[in-house]
Amino acid sequence: MKKTTIVALIFVALISKGQSAEIGQWKDYLPYNNSISLAKMNGKIYVATENNLFFWDESDEILGRLTKVNGLSDVGINAMEKDPQQDVLLVAYKSSKIDIIENNNIYSILDVERENIVGGKSINNITFNNKTAYLSTSFGIIEVNIKRKEIANTFYLNSNANLNVNDICFLGDSIFAATNLGLYRANLNDNLSDYRSWKSPTNSIPIVQIETAYNSIYFITEQGDSIYSYNLTDVESIGSVPNIKCIKTSKNRLFVGAQSKLIEISQNNTLNTIKENSYFFRISDIIVDEPNYWISDGIRGLVKLDQNLRLKHYIPSGPLSSHAFSVAVGQNNTFISTGGISVIWDNNNTYQGLNWTDGYSWYNIPYTDLGNARDLTTIVEAPNKHIFVGTWNNGVLELVYDEQINNYKLIKQHNYQTSSGGLETIEIDTSLAGHGWIRVKGLSFDEKGNLWLSNSLVQKGLAYMNPNGQWQSLNVNSYATNNSHLGDLIIDQQGKKWFYIAKGGGIIVYDDNGTVENSNDDRDRRLTTSPGSGGLPSNRIFSMAMDRDGEIWVGTDKGVAVFYDTDRVFGIDGDAQLVLVEVDGYVEPIIANESVRAIAIDGANRKWFGTQSGVFVYSADGSEQIAHYTEENSPLFSNVINDISINQQSGEVFIATDKGLISYKGGATQGRKVHDNVIVYPNPVKESYNGPIAIKNVVENANVKITDVKGNLIQSFTALGGQAVWNGKNKYGERANTGVYLVFTTDPTGIETNVAKILFIK
Repeated sequence: MKKTTIVALIFVALISKGQSAEIGQWKDYLPYNNSISLAKMNGKIYVATENNLFFWDESDEILGRLTKVNGLSDVGINAMEKDPQQDVLLVAYKSSKIDIIENNNIYSILDVERENIVGGKSINNITFNNKTAYLSTSFGIIEVNIKRKEIANTFYLNSNANLNVNDICFLGDSIFAATNLGLYRANLNDNLSDYRSWKSPTNSIPIVQIETAYNSIYFITEQGDSIYSYNLTDVESIGSVPNIKCIKTSKNRLFVGAQSKLIEISQNNTLNTIKENSYFFRISDIIVDEPNYWISDGIRGLVKLDQNLRLKHYIPSGPLSSHAFSVAVGQNNTFISTGGISVIWDNNNTYQGLNWTDGYSWYNIPYTDLGNARDLTTIVEAPNKHIFVGTWNNGVLELVYDEQINNYKLIKQHNYQTSSGGLETIEIDTSLAGHGWIRVKGLSFDEKGNLWLSNSLVQKGLAYMNPNGQWQSLNVNSYATNNSHLGDLIIDQQGKKWFYIAKGGGIIVYDDNGTVENSNDDRDRRLTTSPGSGGLPSNRIFSMAMDRDGEIWVGTDKGVAVFYDTDRVFGIDGDAQLVLVEVDGYVEPIIANESVRAIAIDGANRKWFGTQSGVFVYSADGSEQIAHYTEENSPLFSNVINDISINQQSGEVFIATDKGLISYKGGATQGRKVHDNVIVYPNPVKESYNGPIAIKNVVENANVKITDVKGNLIQSFTALGGQAVWNGKNKYGERANTGVYLVFTTDPTGIETNVAKILFIK
């Protein structure tokens, strides 16, 4: 068992846009709309969503969040329930981890997750009885001792220990289990560990939810819209409701939640509609809190139905979906593509549109407003702030922000027809599959404002749109692109275009010789593992990035390679090099056994590598591993990384995982040639604060000296790009005393200088 204290329980949902997060702090960007369960504890309504928890504090009228960032053991929730006899909340995750929340502490039970169980081990539901929790699982029932915070027993209902239990309830001296084979019953005084103690008193219809009310059992089935009652003798259908989503007892009353409808079942088994409204999408839970009802809904999060039957919903700001195929940081906004491309470079069939945030609120552009385009891949922002979105079949979408709708709108779909044939399509023949399809993964702007893209499965695999909106496709002579999918595209400091060939094809480098309008002087080359022709560690490329020195870093399924001098890439001496480090007396390449699926460069030229084993952070030259973040040692949702993008102004590192988007507030920002409005935060520094102190907007890689007002040197160090970070301690490792401190910053030459003040107070 692991115990965690909730460091910061309350997070106001709408935080001031100008408020900066602390360096080293993680922040989740998960959806909160898809709620599945409710609980009331200590004056708060807790809401479990498919991803994490949030709550509504009734007295303070504050929305708060509970996530892996501030204490939970995981993301992806299957069930949540409160003990009706004590202030204890139990949360079960899709991973089979279990959290017990009690007195601002979180106790994590990992036994089920670690157990090797054939056929799966999902936790479907939670039921309390006499201060003991019973978990309905895919293999039986788990009994949890809440006081001791441990698994007490496991009950199997059949000889094979594989009978799926969806829900349980208690009535009298019996426990009832809703299973895929019907309703099972056992006496609490019998040996529940013996599967022969469990009897099946009803027919074999699959039961998904079960409740006790009015001294009877009520349940709903996997198929159909019927509600059944069982009086311990006979099963009776008491009514039918279309699209039933849940059955729930609260305050000795029995409710049914359906699509657009809340119904109460009376003691004589009549069905009475409390509220019918399309405002409800999917009612999954109900709490009676006189005179109000609290309802969990699949779109609106937490819904309050007051005594006058008026509706109001509460939900923290977040993206509409946890799908995060790629993330892009623009001038003012951050964009998430819900994705994407499958592992075999085919359609994922994702119809969830595009999510974006201005740092304050989240917005969604549904696929219906994107010309019904599915599978968005790459997002780039033009200098004029137009947004261009690559898609897997629908070409390139161009969007512009519209103040009237407070969202982006589609103004043009760049395809074969709208480009007058300038963009090639997979198939021109209208009678054949693939007609009109344009598959775009790589998008990038050059210094002249031309938009370049890599176009899959066509003869002319490279294309560009000039600032006047005219498209032109170009031949690639070194490789036949008409049979291959093409990946990300970057442009180096000389203007050469680099894009990779999917499924082990290596890299293509295209040089238009600075005359994009004249293709006669163009040249291109395919780079592979062959010496003198690229020297890559593998032809299976997943990612590329250009660092602040103009070097091209390439992520493969066998680690990282670097093209240090891109001027020589067309010669025999321009091969990629491995970054070698000494480990335990042996020299080896960095992260050599990983598939590097994302690379990002921060303001200090450090490298952030996304793999299937988490995120690696390396020094500018790659010689030192600074950090390795995993879901085991950090709030990272998953070790499977899809993309990484960095806000160079704030230092926030956005990490797209297969379980959603999370960010880490890095210490590096983009450097400046001169000091510009140098800011120290937090300032003043309170005695209770022990975190990092940031000195922002200094010159790139500034030399920093901290002194007291008498000129005594307290500490000295070098900035990370445009931001310096001080731990608040002197050169002896002791915390600085109360008083005023001066921050002297100079550029590496000692010419450009600046002075700032920091106040330490009690």
